[in-house]
Amino acid sequence: MKIKKLPVVLSLLFATSAFAAKDPISIHHNFSSEIYTEAQPVKAFLDDFDKPLESGDSAFTYNTFELGVKHIGVGVGIQSRFDYVLEFDPDTALYTHIEKNDLTFEDRNYRYYLKGKQSTSHGVYISYDLELLNKSIVIAPKMTFFQSAHFQDGVVDGTIYSGEVQGALKTDYYFSKDVLFKEFTPSEKPSGKGYSFDLGFAWQVNDDLKVSALVKDLMYEVEYEGSGFVKGFTTDIPFTENSDGTISTTPTVQLNTSAYSREITHTLEHDPRYYVNVHYQYSDKIGFELATRKFNKDTFNQLSVKYGFWDHWRVFAGAESHSKAVQLGIANKYFELAFKTDSFDLDNANYANLSWVLRKDF
Repeated sequence: MKIKKLPVVLSLLFATSAFAAKDPISIHHNFSSEIYTEAQPVKAFLDDFDKPLESGDSAFTYNTFELGVKHIGVGVGIQSRFDYVLEFDPDTALYTHIEKNDLTFEDRNYRYYLKGKQSTSHGVYISYDLELLNKSIVIAPKMTFFQSAHFQDGVVDGTIYSGEVQGALKTDYYFSKDVLFKEFTPSEKPSGKGYSFDLGFAWQVNDDLKVSALVKDLMYEVEYEGSGFVKGFTTDIPFTENSDGTISTTPTVQLNTSAYSREITHTLEHDPRYYVNVHYQYSDKIGFELATRKFNKDTFNQLSVKYGFWDHWRVFAGAESHSKAVQLGIANKYFELAFKTDSFDLDNANYANLSWVLRKDF
């Protein structure tokens, strides 16, 4: 794996001028756990798929733990992540719902499409806040180097006929543990090394207006040595013509796998995630924020109101489109705690996000 030089150079170059002054050292910790599922509420999606079927074609969870220090704009620390992204055809959700609930299949071909990426990683990061124009503009690159041993990266695409074990499917699947066929898990865990690059931007337009943007995983690449894999296809209606003129049909399955220690090296990449925020301070106590974020095909827009009280305390609440979630939170200069969901009856929630931030200057 060749690490792209530009983000590394940016992070290190910005960091070299940062240790001259005697500013406070800030210790900070942040945690975020976010999950969103379409077609079914989260609990049913992960278990029995037994709730009434909803529209949708995607699901994801992003979970991040960080602990670090920052001084003169330079941040260093440790990071752990678990990310899982799934795309599927609505017909695939319908097929799964029928199958798991013993319902009646229609007499037709169902589109079966799944595209999933999952990875767990642990590593270290370095970041720098580059301040420009009298600190009104801040550019913040962040580079993370990590190791990973657990991942899934695969696509299954084709059709399945009614409730029969019959169809035409193509598979391109790489893994540390074979959860699809359950036959080809490598005897030794793959060894993965990789990096990610985030880029943030903030502009304090005036005393009341601030605009910020962030791209997470602008670059994300991890190379796994010893990866298991399954590549191949099944045909829909294979046939042969016999010598007496009759036609015989037999299933055809062609799979190339990592069985018998034929593991390979596989590179996994995650797609970028985009965030844009506009904050307007209406008065000393009241502020408004419009936030937009885009993950793959899903775009979420949120409007929030913030109310300040006492010294450095504030509460905030917001409502988000697409997920139809409501956010509630409280913060001061030492911590921030927020929870967002579309249903406080969590058995019926399609979205949930718990996050907190802790910080202290010395």
